[in-house]
Amino acid sequence: MKISAAGTQLDFRFPRLTGAAGFVEAGIATLVFDTRDTIDPADLNGLLPKLIEDATVTREGKVTLVRLRLAGQPLARLFDDGTTWSLGFGEQGGKAAEPLLPSRTVDEQGQTIVAVPLPGMTGVHWLEAGPSGMPVAVATATGPARVTAKPYQFVEFGLMPTAHGLAVAPRSDDVVVRAATEQVRIGRTGGLTVTLDNPEQRKDEGAGVGSVRPPLLDPEQWSKLAVADVREQERALQRDIAGASRARKSETRLALARFYAANRLMSEAKGPLTVLMTDDPAMRGNREALFLKGLIAAQMHRNKEALAAFDAAPIKDDAETGLWRALVDERLGRSAQALAGFRRADTILDRYPPDLQGELRIAKARAALAMHDMTVAAREIDALTELPAGTIDTEQRSLLRAMLDDVSGRPDDALAGYRSLFEAHSRPVSAEAQLRAVRLVQAEKRSDIGTEEAVARLETVSVIWRGGDLEIEALGELGRLYVDQQRWRDAFMIARRANESFPEHALTRRLHDETAQRFADLFTGKGLEQLSRIDALALFYDFREFLPVGRRGDEITRLLADRLIELDLLDQASDILRYQMERRLTGAARSTVATRLAMVDLMNNKPADALRALNTTRLVELPTDVKRARLLLEAKALSDLSRTDQALDLLEVERGPEVDRLRADILWTGRRWREAGEAHERILDEAWRGETPLGDSARSDVMRAAISYVMANEGLSLDRLRSKFATKMAQSSDARTFAFVTGASRSKSADIREMARAAAAAGADTLSDFMNAYRERYPAYSAAIRQKKPAAPDAPPLEDPPAPAPAATGATPEAAPPAPGRS
Repeated sequence: MKISAAGTQLDFRFPRLTGAAGFVEAGIATLVFDTRDTIDPADLNGLLPKLIEDATVTREGKVTLVRLRLAGQPLARLFDDGTTWSLGFGEQGGKAAEPLLPSRTVDEQGQTIVAVPLPGMTGVHWLEAGPSGMPVAVATATGPARVTAKPYQFVEFGLMPTAHGLAVAPRSDDVVVRAATEQVRIGRTGGLTVTLDNPEQRKDEGAGVGSVRPPLLDPEQWSKLAVADVREQERALQRDIAGASRARKSETRLALARFYAANRLMSEAKGPLTVLMTDDPAMRGNREALFLKGLIAAQMHRNKEALAAFDAAPIKDDAETGLWRALVDERLGRSAQALAGFRRADTILDRYPPDLQGELRIAKARAALAMHDMTVAAREIDALTELPAGTIDTEQRSLLRAMLDDVSGRPDDALAGYRSLFEAHSRPVSAEAQLRAVRLVQAEKRSDIGTEEAVARLETVSVIWRGGDLEIEALGELGRLYVDQQRWRDAFMIARRANESFPEHALTRRLHDETAQRFADLFTGKGLEQLSRIDALALFYDFREFLPVGRRGDEITRLLADRLIELDLLDQASDILRYQMERRLTGAARSTVATRLAMVDLMNNKPADALRALNTTRLVELPTDVKRARLLLEAKALSDLSRTDQALDLLEVERGPEVDRLRADILWTGRRWREAGEAHERILDEAWRGETPLGDSARSDVMRAAISYVMANEGLSLDRLRSKFATKMAQSSDARTFAFVTGASRSKSADIREMARAAAAAGADTLSDFMNAYRERYPAYSAAIRQKKPAAPDAPPLEDPPAPAPAATGATPEAAPPAPGRS
C-alpha cells in the first residue's frame, strides 16, 4: 500500500477494499485498518508537518493502528474513494457522512442490549489501550463513511465520537461487544441498565400524529364485546351479515369473528374469519384480520398455525404481534425468544383487558423463571395479584410463587408451596406441583418425600394427566426413579410410552437417548452380570428398539447371542448372528461374525448351514488368525457331512494342538480306526508318565484310542496302550470300561453291544473337546460354549466283567459299532 499527502489530506491507498475506523481522543487521531498489508511508518515521516507532530504504526491482532499526534484541535474527517481511505483536516473536501444511531433492544436471551446498525462491517476488534489508557472496542467497516456524530453515555459504557466506524469505551469489565449481521451489539451478563425504546414509537415521532397506526387489538372495544348474553348479540351480528351489501360483507363477518373471539368462542370465530379471507382477496392483507387469525389459532393451542399467521408480512414486525408470538414460543419451550417478545411489548400488555393480561402474564412469568430472571418473574406474579378477583386461578398464582422460591434458592418455602397444592382443585396445578416437588427433593437429596412416595405420586400423575409438557416431564422423572430402583422393565416401558405419545418432542428424544445409553450399559460389562440370563434375554427381545446403532449395538447383540447359547437356545442365537451377518455388517467384520455363526451351527448339528455361512463370507484379505479359525470350522463341518477326505486335505499343512484334536475327531467320525487311534495316542503324548491322575479329556482320549485299536484289529497297538495307561486308568472312574474294551471279544454279541455303548460314550464329547480347544486358541472369533447337560446315570455293572483276553488282538471285524454320537 502507498501513503501520500496533498493539501490538508492524507491518503492511504490499499490494493483492495479495506475496513477502517477512526476517532480522535486527547489530541491523537487513531486510524484502525482491518488489513494484512504492511504500513511502513517511514512513509509518514514529513507528511503534513503543520498538522501532524508525530506518527506511529503498530499491529494489534488482525488490525493495524496508525496514531497521529495532532497540532492543535483540527476537525478530522475520514472518507473513502474506492480502495483509498483519506483523512482530511478542516471543512473542505470529502463526502457527506451518514450518522450511526444506537437503539435499545433485546437479544435472543431476552437481555437488554444496545444495537448500532453498521453496514459493511468487517469485524469488532479490542484495542488493549486507547489514548486515555483504557481498552476500546472498535468496529471497522468499508465505505461510505459512517460517523458517531456525538458521544453517547450509558451506565456500563460510552460511545465515542468517530470519523468513521464505532468506538466503544466500556466502564464495566463484563461488557460484551460482538458483530451481528450488519450491526454491532453491545451487552453484558444479565442485560444492560437502560430503558427500552419502542421502535414503532420512534418512527412515528417524526411522522406526526396522523401516521400512527391503530392497535391490532383495541382493549376498550374488546372489553365491551365480552357480554353475558352471547346468543342475542350473536343473532344480531348474523342478521347484519345477511343484510349487508357485498361491499360491507367482509366488515360484518370480521365483526362477528371479533365478537366470538372476545367471548372466547374460538372455534366459532374461525368460521367467519376463514370465509371472509377466502371470499375477499383484499382482506388477506388486512392487519386486523391476519392478527385475529393468529390470535384465534394461539387460543386454540394450534401453535404452528399461529406462528404462520403471525409471520404474515403486514404484521410480522409489529410489537403487538410479537407479544402473542411470545405466548406461543413459551408453550413451545423457546423461553429466551418468548421473554424477548414479552419485553418488547410491555406497554402494550399493560393496556390489555384483565382476562388477556392474566394469560399473557402467566406465560411471561414462566418464561422469566425458565431464564432465571427472578426480577421479571416476581414483577409479573405481583401484577397477577393486582388483577380483579376471578380473572385467574389463584392456585395457578400460588404455583408460580412456589416456582419462584424454587428458582431463587429457597427450597423450604418452595416445597411448602408445592405441598399445599398437592390436593388442588385444578388437576394441572396439582400434577405440576407434585412433579416439581419430587424434582426438588431429588435435586436437593432431601428426605421430605421418600422414593416410594415419589414413585407413587408420579405414577398417579402420569395416569390422571395426559398431554402437553407436563406428561412427558413426569414420564422422564419417573423413568429416572425406576432406573435408580433398577426396575429396568418399567423404565423401558416409560421410554416406549414417551416415544409413542410424543414422538417429535425434544424431551422424548433426550429420554430415548438416555434409555438407549442405559440399555447399552445394562447389556455390557458388569451390567449384564447383574441380570439373570432369562431376564436379560426377555428385556432384549421386548425392547430392541433401544439397541444403539453402530459397533456398540453389534457388540451387545453378540453378547446376547452368547447368553442364548449358554441357555442351549442355539436356533435363536444363530438367528441373531445371521441377521448381523446379512443385514448390518460388511467386509472383515461380516466374515468374523460368520465365523461365530458357523461355530453355533456346528453345536446345533447343522454343519451344512455352518459351511454355507463360511462360503458366503469368504474374503481374500482377512487377518491370518481369522482365516485359520474359519479353516478349522470348515474342516469340522465337512467332517460332520461325512466328507472326511476333503476335511483332512484342508488340514494337511496345518499344525497345532487344536489341529491335532480336530484331525483326531475327523478320523474318529470317518471310522478311520487305526489312524484315529494313533491320532488320539499322539495327543496323549507323555501323559502316562508320573503320578498325576489323568484328566477328563485325557481319559476320553485313552478310551477313544483303545476302541479305535480294537475296531482296527490293532492288537500290538492295543497292548502298547494298555501297558502305558492300565495303572492310571485303573485308578479312574473309567476303570471298568477300559478293562472291558481292552479285553473284549468280538465273537460275543454281548461284548459287541457293550463295545457300541463304550464307543458312543467315548465319542459323545468330541465336539465339545474340539470347541473348547478352538475357543482357547481363537477367543476373539468364538461364540460361547453351551453348558453340558447332566450325564445320564451309569449302567449297572455286569455281574462278571470279562478279563482281558489277548485273543482280541486277532479278532475279525465282523461288525462295527454305530457312528459315535455328536452333541
